[in-house]
Amino acid sequence: MAVTNPARKLPGKNPQATPVASPDSRLAAVDLARGVAIVAMVVYHTAFDLHADRLIAADVVGDLGWKVFARATAGTFLLLVGVGLVLATRRGFRGKAYFRRLALIVGGAVLVSLGTWWFDSSTFVFFGVLHEIAVASVLALPFLWLPSWLVAAVAAAIIAVPFFLAYPLFDAPALWWVGLSTEPPITVDYVPVFPWFGVVLAGVVVGRLLVIHGGSLWRWRPANIVARGLTRAGRWSLAVYLIHQPLIVGALSIVVTLLPPPSREAVRGGFVAECVSACASGQNGANRCTALCGCMFDSLYGTDLFTIKSLAAMSPDQRRRWNGILETCQRAG
Repeated sequence: MAVTNPARKLPGKNPQATPVASPDSRLAAVDLARGVAIVAMVVYHTAFDLHADRLIAADVVGDLGWKVFARATAGTFLLLVGVGLVLATRRGFRGKAYFRRLALIVGGAVLVSLGTWWFDSSTFVFFGVLHEIAVASVLALPFLWLPSWLVAAVAAAIIAVPFFLAYPLFDAPALWWVGLSTEPPITVDYVPVFPWFGVVLAGVVVGRLLVIHGGSLWRWRPANIVARGLTRAGRWSLAVYLIHQPLIVGALSIVVTLLPPPSREAVRGGFVAECVSACASGQNGANRCTALCGCMFDSLYGTDLFTIKSLAAMSPDQRRRWNGILETCQRAG
């Protein structure tokens, strides 16, 4: 493939370097990677919804394996955001295309917030993956013209900071998006600037390496139906992201009406497993937490309190009753 584009317009690169990328080519391998991430996202959200409806016993929220899976999926999306910014600007910054893409992402983020607020205002998504992509797409622009070593250093620092620093100042709801609060907020999707913007900057570095040293990746095209399907899904990732969760929730709502209700013991097992994973920390041992969580289930099951997903959704009377049950179970334990 003939090289038609020197690197003089590639932000942050040596004017003497020559990339292998054609200015009009699309890196299908990136679309494929994004498509794989979409499949992983659908798998996780399906498992999450099955867990929320108590149709499976797996603790999707608390289990370490599921946590790693969820973070790896989100990290892949954000890494590819940085890669995409480099690929989109390798011929120079195109404002019309950039702002069109940004408007679509912002619109999608607003839809996610409104939809989750309508579904459950106590855990709605106020700063999820789309919100982070929108903010990161703006914050990353200056880094496109900085040396790669500096971008990599800043990326590493941003990823590391929240593991060592947290400030009560950032506990204010208006600053939750930063990611440096002492307690994580209650929400079903939380992707703050720290540490996730660092992953986007890492993607900028990876994108530069692909443009200069991508080699045969630029000539690769999907050869089978699975790869072609994943690649096409990667090109329409925003649309898939917006429609997949309503489809999953709608399908599960139908399935739930057709299936016999789970037995009390099955529901108890899932409740206790989730409760213990949240309880067993600090001075709370696993045995003590198991006893406490079993008592909580026996006291809550069959009442209006059992179906409430968070304390924030409780009325003052429900909160008083819940606290009374908790105190009783703590004394019994």
